Amino acid sequence: MSPAGFVPAPPSASVAFRARLANLVSPLRRVRPRVPFFELAIHRAPTLALYRNLLRYAPDDNIRTRVQYLFRKHQHATGTGKTKQQLLKGYKWLDAFKKAHEGNEKQRAILVRYSRLIAVRVDKQYWKRLARAELAHQAHLARRPILTGALMKATLYHPPLPRMKPQPPGISGMIRSRMRARDKRMAHLERLTEERADLRAEAAFEEVGLAQGLPLERVFSGEAAAEWNAPVRDTINLYQRLLSRDVARANTPISPALQATLLAARREKVANKTRERDRERRGVVLPGTLRRARKGPPAHILVHMSPQQRHLDRVVRKVGEVGYVGMVKRRMGVKLRDGGKGLARENGWDLEGEARERVLADEKAYWIEKMRRMEKNVRLEGG
Repeated sequence: MSPAGFVPAPPSASVAFRARLANLVSPLRRVRPRVPFFELAIHRAPTLALYRNLLRYAPDDNIRTRVQYLFRKHQHATGTGKTKQQLLKGYKWLDAFKKAHEGNEKQRAILVRYSRLIAVRVDKQYWKRLARAELAHQAHLARRPILTGALMKATLYHPPLPRMKPQPPGISGMIRSRMRARDKRMAHLERLTEERADLRAEAAFEEVGLAQGLPLERVFSGEAAAEWNAPVRDTINLYQRLLSRDVARANTPISPALQATLLAARREKVANKTRERDRERRGVVLPGTLRRARKGPPAHILVHMSPQQRHLDRVVRKVGEVGYVGMVKRRMGVKLRDGGKGLARENGWDLEGEARERVLADEKAYWIEKMRRMEKNVRLEGG
């Protein structure tokens, strides 16, 4: 019997069995690496070797192109299951390629047939890639920045820049990063200034104490003062140089090249708006046309307008300058293009002599014929 409160030691056979069991189980324990498998050289090196061998032993260009496509497609896979499946497929293909390379007729026939299937797919992929590239290019053109002709005045974070719509993300990111960097520098500079003041106060305290004969050791004064102040002084000087660059950036003048660019952009804007108005006069309905048609007077003015006034306001906002629209615009005092010659030309107001008399005679004949037909219709309906 063992003494009370003590556990007896296990027998030697049990200790030996436990040691043998640990030796058998330890190799089976899963060891999880500290980094993902795709960042380990033990995975990257064999995978690249497999890819090179597949390209080396590929029987023709079609199969080689297929291998390259699949490698690019699956090179970003991070799942162990899918990665293992693709690697096993790659090794299976490599065995088939090597057999065909060594002269296996059956494997050669299989790869020739597979190459013909890939040839059709490669041709389809080629045209699909061209179509996608064209669609991406059109989408890029639709979202590309356009110079508005305005100027972004120089600030601490950027020199004078042309205003673009929409503004490129790179410019926004540059301004944002410089703002954050300047804020961090200002905060650090304030801390360094306080630390330098503390060092000077400590050095002055030691000097006063030593002058009074106190038993003090020189820690912040004397030769040690330069060693303490050097890193603080160097960092402050560096930040001051960087801040002076910000001020110089804010004072950057507008270059002649930028002025020429802004003037060219403004001319192009006027020319573009002129072409847009010409297209609208020819009957093309543009997004700007719809926005202008939907636009109305302010609410505090609209609430006091009569229905007739609202109707005239909608007519005046239209593009045309002839016919009923031109007549309403002329009555409302709207400035017409070419002094209203289009409306005068339509009504024959700009004609003189025989031409004017001929137009008036045609107009009179028109109204006579119209009244005759109206009377004829009335008689037929009454009869």
